Amino acid sequence: MDSKANQIAEKFVRLLPLVFNKLNKPGSKNSLKKKQDELTHLQYHILEELFQTVEGISLTELAQNISISKQQMTPLIMKLEEKEYVTKIPDANDKRSFNIVLTEKGKQIVTKRWEDFYHLFCERIGQLDEDDLTDLDYSMHKIIRILGKLE
Repeated sequence: MDSKANQIAEKFVRLLPLVFNKLNKPGSKNSLKKKQDELTHLQYHILEELFQTVEGISLTELAQNISISKQQMTPLIMKLEEKEYVTKIPDANDKRSFNIVLTEKGKQIVTKRWEDFYHLFCERIGQLDEDDLTDLDYSMHKIIRILGKLE
């Protein structure tokens, strides 16, 4: 990788925790963490991955997508199933297998999480002056456009 790509990658890696930390200030009355203590970060990650699928996916595929072992995934899915956020449905192609899908309750909690993030982000950027908002808007537009080109 050339040095320009390395510089960009370093900045991007610094950006992710910066966004997270700015929205999760300890002790802040509006942090995402306070609003979402019911599930762990990993459980939310699973729900958000499932939110992207229409017909659900296998346990193996889900584990691969979020880079954990199938053995680690099994108890997480069981907990989410107990809380009625996910359900297992038989795989139409393989009667021995099943797919994991979000329930309506699971879809609602993912949607609520993103709505909370949206409102919190609006609140935080509302503290910026007009010039900074214009710069941020332009930067976000460019990042989305450019990252959309990646495979």
